[in-house]
Amino acid sequence: GLVTTIVFVLVMLAMFINPIEPKTSAEFDRATSSLNVLTLAKLTLAAAATGLGGIAVLLSPRTRQLLGSLPGIGLLALAGLFCATSLFAIESNAMISRASAMIFVGYLLFTAMALATLGPRKLLAAIVAGTSMYMLVTWGLFVLVPEMGTFEEYISATETVRRMGGTGHPNNIAKTAIAIVLVGVAMYLGRTDTLISIGVRGPWQRLVLIAIMILAAATVVATLSRTAMLAGMAAGGILLIDRLYGRGGLALGIIGIASAATLVLAISLVTGEGPFSESAVSAVTKSGDVEELTSLTGRTTIWEEAISFIVKRPLTGYGMDSAASVMSREATGTHNLLLHVTFSAGVVACLVMVLMLGWSLVFGATSSYEWIRTVLTYVLVSGLVEDTIIESFPTTLTVLWMAALLAPALASRPKP
Repeated sequence: GLVTTIVFVLVMLAMFINPIEPKTSAEFDRATSSLNVLTLAKLTLAAAATGLGGIAVLLSPRTRQLLGSLPGIGLLALAGLFCATSLFAIESNAMISRASAMIFVGYLLFTAMALATLGPRKLLAAIVAGTSMYMLVTWGLFVLVPEMGTFEEYISATETVRRMGGTGHPNNIAKTAIAIVLVGVAMYLGRTDTLISIGVRGPWQRLVLIAIMILAAATVVATLSRTAMLAGMAAGGILLIDRLYGRGGLALGIIGIASAATLVLAISLVTGEGPFSESAVSAVTKSGDVEELTSLTGRTTIWEEAISFIVKRPLTGYGMDSAASVMSREATGTHNLLLHVTFSAGVVACLVMVLMLGWSLVFGATSSYEWIRTVLTYVLVSGLVEDTIIESFPTTLTVLWMAALLAPALASRPKP
């Protein structure tokens, strides 16, 4: 019907426009710092999404069922804390923080409404379609207008690396592209027999899906984002592992990946050397310097800085989208999901987020649905070294994360 079409198009447009944040170098310019045409377009989409989500809460029992599930209550609590603490946001950023908090609420309601209206398969198809448009624009700039589409990153005083940019920071482009690779594989291999299934079987649909996955994989390579690649490999393993070994193997895989990551991290941080040969170092670093790995490309310094700020305002944080204003210019963010939430909204919000990530690990990474497993695992692994989700204007991975948490409640939804 008409409502279904409107919701599908709105999801697609949000996934196309929300991630766009013109960027050609590490000199940071916040997307919300000026009211340009792009920001107005994002605000218009947010208003439409919030309006539809609000109406659905009033009129749709299915939407209320999703938001009333345990993960739904957790997400609403997080949204409420973002709004409450935004009242105490730092003055220079207060309007942006309050707007960001309300936009998060709006997209949460809208994601629940879209799941209830479209079902997971159509919702993910809209997300994939919109994100594909975003990637095509990114490639257009990168290939046709390289001065606008290339991100110059200094790796030393004299050397720069050219990465795909233009429509955002390379790491943000990469995390969006990886999400599409993972969801694409889940749609290609996934089940078709239940309400939460997203599998596609039509030959033309599958052909389009393969083309989109190739585009997304090429995008990841062009961004040179190692964090996205490593998190994507972990999430890809969790996506496929039960096909190889069953549910027992799935649990072992999660434990193995977590143990290996913890061991590497511990050795690197304690010894300052890490278990890396010189040849391996030059292959996986941009500068060939081992310190780039042992400091996780400078993240350990950024985390120390973020914690030093959090200690000064532990209860309220600084407001959403405030890290770029408060922290040093080189940081541009906390580069850790829990620090990101704590910096934005204080320690209570951090505790709620810990519960949400715990739910993601226990129920998400062991779900029988590939797409839920892979999305939640990707957020968990990527969140160790990136802000990953919860931006001023929610992008692909934030909406997928909400959908993956809420979707299981559809299985016990009331009759329309």
